[in-house]
Amino acid sequence: MAEKDEKENVSLGRGDIPVLRIEKGRTSYNGLKALAGLIEEECNWDLKWPECITTYKAMLKDATIASSLNLMEMQIAKVNWKIKIPEGHEEDLWDKTKFVESCMNDMEHSWTDFIRQATSFNRFGFAPVEKVYRKRSRGTGSRYNDGLYGIKELPLITQDSVAGWEWDAAGRRLTGLHQYRNIPKGKDNKVYEYTTDTQFIRREKFMLFRADPVKDSPIGSSPLNNVYMAWRYKTELERQESLGIATDVRGMKVIYLPPQYMSATATEEEKETYEAFQRALALMHSGEQSGIILPRIYDDSGKPLFEFEVKSVTGTATYDVSEVIARYRREIVTGLLTPMMIIGQDGSGSFALAESLENITATIVEARLTEIRDILNHDLIPQLFAINGWSTEHLPYFEFEEVQRTNLNDWSSAIQRIASNGLIKLDADTINTIHSKLGLNTAYDDIEVSVEDIRANATNFKSNSGEGMVSPTGEGTSTSPSAGDSSIANKEN
Repeated sequence: MAEKDEKENVSLGRGDIPVLRIEKGRTSYNGLKALAGLIEEECNWDLKWPECITTYKAMLKDATIASSLNLMEMQIAKVNWKIKIPEGHEEDLWDKTKFVESCMNDMEHSWTDFIRQATSFNRFGFAPVEKVYRKRSRGTGSRYNDGLYGIKELPLITQDSVAGWEWDAAGRRLTGLHQYRNIPKGKDNKVYEYTTDTQFIRREKFMLFRADPVKDSPIGSSPLNNVYMAWRYKTELERQESLGIATDVRGMKVIYLPPQYMSATATEEEKETYEAFQRALALMHSGEQSGIILPRIYDDSGKPLFEFEVKSVTGTATYDVSEVIARYRREIVTGLLTPMMIIGQDGSGSFALAESLENITATIVEARLTEIRDILNHDLIPQLFAINGWSTEHLPYFEFEEVQRTNLNDWSSAIQRIASNGLIKLDADTINTIHSKLGLNTAYDDIEVSVEDIRANATNFKSNSGEGMVSPTGEGTSTSPSAGDSSIANKEN
């Protein structure tokens, strides 16, 4: 069939051009294995959707995983967002850009709350966020009364409430999702109304944020998949370690009984006695029973029939359990790309190493922010403009600020060295950038201000670049700006 199509395309006439627009390279949703709205890609049952949601919730109880993800998500949430205008469209999009900015502050929740909700795709692999609009008026709860359609809220469609996905007849386009209708009741009803009924939410009604989607899967790929095995082994070793410690502290309880009590030919009374002692041992091991009462009975030789003893089981193992657990912990933070979480905890590490590891985390933070930005620009803004009847040919766009922290010491030294050679353009943009790096207010709103005005406004502006300096003795000049200064600090120049 492919050979026939290729031959047909060679001799296509003008009337056959629409044939080229028919997609034939795939017969399903990017080859994604889906059955009855469920994704069947994962071979591990614990990580197969929707069972994986329960697994992820259990993993999020782990201190190492929770702290690593919280650190990353806090870095994502603290980044500032701006609305920018495409170059060359400043005049015609200025008012509409201000409108989008006003929408960010006119929701029933803060913009940061939305970012935090959307960032949950970093945990579960995906985060569907519904778009709820309203006509802006006092009656609808808006701060504005201009009659335009703005954003009321951007609520998360929680991952554990998603019942399944829906595609079109060809299996190529995602058309929506099914959500369980779990309706919370008030105080008088006391319980939630939980049903298996679902409601369908069209794809146009929600944004879909995803982490590293394989085959364009709607559930993405959770970073927790990468550390699942390390978490399993670490959790089991921690459990065994706690049991071992408890056994060492409490000792091994031993009860001695005559053999006939444990034999197959034991009487009913002897079997009941044996079972009672078994229950007593279990209760003492769990800490629910502090002791045991034994009858003082002796055999013909004068030895007691029933004896109780606590044996010590202390000893040195051939392996260090704590080190094995620490190894899996390192694997987890490495898999989640937050290795700086363990720097210094083992007595090693340096400032330079910590800084380089922070850059690794900043890279994945930037990737997550890029996913959020692209969905907002591709989905939210075009739809917001369309429902207001505006042209979508040219649109303002969301952009986040710099993620990686600037080392002010290195940055200022570089600025000083480059400026001393006259390689930095002295204009409003440059001054504003320097102020922004230092956390100062914007110096110039008018970026067309002249260089002469900038120099006049600069504090104690005076350039001595290339000029000689008075020598330490006061006689003549020196051609070196650092002459006479033998301080260690002057090595920066």
